[in-house]
Amino acid sequence: MTYQFKETTSTPGRFFALLPPDWRESIAPYWPGYAPTARIFTLEAEDEVRGGGILFSTPAPDILAYGAEAEYWFAQGYLYIGFLWLAEAHRGRQLGSLWLQKLRERFPGQPFWLSIDDYELLPFYERNGFRLVKKVELASGEEWVLMNGVDHRMDKAD
Repeated sequence: MTYQFKETTSTPGRFFALLPPDWRESIAPYWPGYAPTARIFTLEAEDEVRGGGILFSTPAPDILAYGAEAEYWFAQGYLYIGFLWLAEAHRGRQLGSLWLQKLRERFPGQPFWLSIDDYELLPFYERNGFRLVKKVELASGEEWVLMNGVDHRMDKAD
């Protein structure tokens, strides 16, 4: 099957309809405020959205609690990958990896960062070139920050 990687920022409802209700509620009502600095990219086949995610250049709603951590990554030129989701019926077909590959092709050399609240996702992201940077304790629970690229904090001598 052939998949198209499409920017669908101008039609966000196509992607939002795919998201689970709690994710949809955390982004859809706030989208007008984020749309100027965020872009939605979907994977589609046969005119159906199979998965996608949002690329943020300013703090996304799911990372507002990160504060200084988010400010650091954005100041270093990283873009944040948020709301990466694949339709359940299309999982197990390497579509998440394909989405990340297509994103890297679209933005060659661009470093990315993201956060996960499910530690079991770590191997998937590591297979796709991300590495764990730190664990963050939030009021909502533990999350883990991952990045691909160079973390300049690690370049400095102690």
